[in-house]
Order: sequence, then C-alpha cells, then structure tokens
Amino acid sequence: MYSPDGTMHGFLNNTLAYFNVSDFKPGTGPNIDHDVGYQVEICRYKDYREPPWAETKYDITKEFWAVLAARLAFVIVFQNLVMFMSDFVDWIIPDIPKDISEQIHREKVLMVEVFLKEEQGKLQMLETWKEHHEKKRGENCANQSPRLSRSNTGSTASAYSGRVEA
Repeated sequence: MYSPDGTMHGFLNNTLAYFNVSDFKPGTGPNIDHDVGYQVEICRYKDYREPPWAETKYDITKEFWAVLAARLAFVIVFQNLVMFMSDFVDWIIPDIPKDISEQIHREKVLMVEVFLKEEQGKLQMLETWKEHHEKKRGENCANQSPRLSRSNTGSTASAYSGRVEA
C-alpha cells in the first residue's frame, strides 16, 4: 500500500529512487542547469534504491527484492496456468473428429480381415501344393519300387509276370 487511505496516491514517489548529482564523477554530470534556470541537486530515476542520505546509500532496498519475487512468482504461476489450460483444452477438444476416428477404426478392421483372408489363401495354396507334391512323390516312389519295376524283358506288364521262381 502506498498511501494510508488505500489509494494510488504516492505510487510514483514510491517507485522512483533519489540520486544526488554531486555524486557524479567529475566531468560526467549533466549540464542542464542553464536549461532549467536553476541548479539541480537531486535527480529521480526508476529503481528501488536507498536514497543518498541513508547509511547504505544507493544500495538495493527490500522493496526491490519483494517486487522481483512477486514478478518471478507471477511469471511461474502464469506459465503453469497457461500450460494447464492448454492441456485441458487439448483433452476437451480431440485432434481427430469422432466420425473420422470411427472411419479409421473400420478401415483398420477391414485391413486386418483382408490380411487374414490373404494369409488363409496362402495357407490353403501351400497345403494344396503339399498334398499334390506328396501324392506325386508317392507315385514316384511306387514306380521306383524294385518289386513293381518293369521286368528285365522290357514289357509293361506287372513285375511279377516275367519272373520265374525256382
């Protein structure tokens, strides 16, 4: 509070620090005496510093640290508030509309069904090939058997027809 009655009266005076122009190093002070028509002894500037008549002249005041802490707290609170509000809005409003999400789900289900049918077709084709190959192998083995092979005379009759047992 800057005034006893709770108004903003005295706010500007509270935020400005004092500087005695006699504390400038020689040759660095402003030459405005002839412009204003009188000799300037005290300047005011925006800062929270001790006045030149204090024991620790021009040191940072406790108000400076309080204002800095309040600014830092405001930034942290505001940043977190914005982050949480952003997350809340992201949670409330989906990125993908519901009807598009359902369509994507249906497409995934259809793709899975297509892949399953394709794999099932491959499996059936493999089993058919395997059965055909085993059948062919069985016929080849039957033709290769010594008992069922052609006779020595070269006829196509049974293998037993040309043999004579003694």
